[in-house]
Amino acid sequence: MYSKNIGMALVVALSLPCETTSFDLRNGTDGLAVYWGQNSLAIQTNGAQNELGLSQYCTMPTPPTTILLSFHNIFTQDPQINLSNHCQKTFRSSQMLDCTQLAAQIKGCQQKGIQILLSMGGASGAYSMENPDYAQTVFNTYLGGTNSSVQRPFGTAVLDGVDLDIEGGSPAGYANFTNMLHEISPDSVITSAPQCPYPDAMLGDALNNGWFDAVFVQFYNNACSPDKSGFNFNQWADWAKTKSKNPNVKLYIGSPACEECASSGYLGAQTLEQTYQKTKTQYSDVLGGIMLWDAGAAYNGNGPIAEAVAQKALGKRDEQPDYRGAAGAVGKRDEQPDYRGAAGAMGKRGEQPDYRGAAGAVGKRDEQPDYRGAAATLGKRRHPKHPNYPADDLHEVDNAPVSAREITRRNGKLRL
Repeated sequence: MYSKNIGMALVVALSLPCETTSFDLRNGTDGLAVYWGQNSLAIQTNGAQNELGLSQYCTMPTPPTTILLSFHNIFTQDPQINLSNHCQKTFRSSQMLDCTQLAAQIKGCQQKGIQILLSMGGASGAYSMENPDYAQTVFNTYLGGTNSSVQRPFGTAVLDGVDLDIEGGSPAGYANFTNMLHEISPDSVITSAPQCPYPDAMLGDALNNGWFDAVFVQFYNNACSPDKSGFNFNQWADWAKTKSKNPNVKLYIGSPACEECASSGYLGAQTLEQTYQKTKTQYSDVLGGIMLWDAGAAYNGNGPIAEAVAQKALGKRDEQPDYRGAAGAVGKRDEQPDYRGAAGAMGKRGEQPDYRGAAGAVGKRDEQPDYRGAAATLGKRRHPKHPNYPADDLHEVDNAPVSAREITRRNGKLRL
């Protein structure tokens, strides 16, 4: 991943399926994965903005489906992680960060159906896979291990898996690492983020001989990005179908979320959407979604693209778990979780939580919360004396409400 220093950089993943269903990288489609932790937003905005807290991205109108905590950047005798400005306190007995304050946020995101992974490596750091048993260390430190003597930087939170973003050191050992981790913890998701030139210099052997559930290909910083003639998703699709140890592996189109997020390859929301849809028509069997680097730039930067990408390219729904309509379909969420209509369909929310009609269909709200009709489809407010009728379509005959439509139906025999 592109980074000007380890303190700043990456992000992307999918919209939440309905209700309690969680997204799963292993079989989900149209996912949105983002990297979080390196605060590249500070670079993009010259320090004017910082990346938000983890939980805030999980409550976005169209949140990612996967968030990758970045990075576990030192895995030698004294393992360490780096989360830029998000966590800086270490345990007393080591250089490992004590980020136990993030445990509740991680669990909260997971409860919303969002998978949280730890990304190992990054554009800078001191790492190589020298320890053949390091998979056990990772399991005990970040996943489901119960060894009480191990310092767990995220406390009681159990991450959903790990990601390999290996851009330096030796390429040796990673295939063995993924195979062992898959054997120790088969429910843990294992992903990687290779550069787009195929085969990847650092992960080529691991990709052919190790276990991966999803691959976030970095289609930027190289001549194989979608805006160049060398775009090579076809090569990666061929790898997925013919060489991957996991026959069901998913491929993600990795893209920078801002121009400053990479040296080249920034597409913008519209071009990325077009690229994704075109790729999907040819490779829907292996395409898993879009990856963005990173969360801060994707959602909060100068011209954030995550919402547009999620809605237009990935067809995301609203983040309200009990929502039944399509309020989020054009980028607006329904703030009333028990709303069943389509209030957000034209960009307006249904302000009456017990309203069941289509008040928002033309951008108007129904001021009568117990009204069950579709008065607002005509853009009308309720009559002050007769709340069950629209004001501008109502006349009175002998103090009784009669609509203009009814008068027409009676061939004009009633007198106004």
